[in-house]
Amino acid sequence: MKLKELFESTEKSVADLGIEYKGGNFNCYRKELTSLKGAPSHVGGGFDCHYNRLTSLQGAPSHISGNFLCYDNKLTSLEGAPSHVGGSFYCDGNELTSLKGAPSRVGGSFDCLNNRLTSLKDVHKHISQIQGSFGCKQNPIESHVLGLLLIKGITEIQLDHKQVEEILNRHLGKGRAGMLMAQEELIEAGLEEFAQL
Repeated sequence: MKLKELFESTEKSVADLGIEYKGGNFNCYRKELTSLKGAPSHVGGGFDCHYNRLTSLQGAPSHISGNFLCYDNKLTSLEGAPSHVGGSFYCDGNELTSLKGAPSRVGGSFDCLNNRLTSLKDVHKHISQIQGSFGCKQNPIESHVLGLLLIKGITEIQLDHKQVEEILNRHLGKGRAGMLMAQEELIEAGLEEFAQL
């Protein structure tokens, strides 16, 4: 058996499950999936693919009306994630080092706890709107958090660094002016690395 055949024989996709989507929620969690190939392109409810062996979201639906759950996988990137999630987006417990590829609009909270994020550089270029909290605890974030203040709708920011968290939450919802005030406070507190976009 060739190495390629051995690899292909161990891949398990949504298509292999033979689930017929009839509307509402789509669940494919705890199935040892390595691929979302064969998933529906639009889901009228929630999409749950948590606790699999996914390293990529390629093949995921492009639009989800409800929540999107992809936590507890082996994701190293959010490339392939839906562009719009009507509910909340949960990508906790993966191996993410960037939020590039994240949904641009999230109708609920955005949780990326317990990943490998060291920076949130350009987060506002990947995500334009979150209508809830942004949870990013259990990540070794050391810099570039100001972009969070340019994302519309965030109601609360949760970070491990309490001083940074407090400063950002004080200036939520004030747009660019709030971002500049937060930047000034962070610099005054000796937290220059965090005071970047």
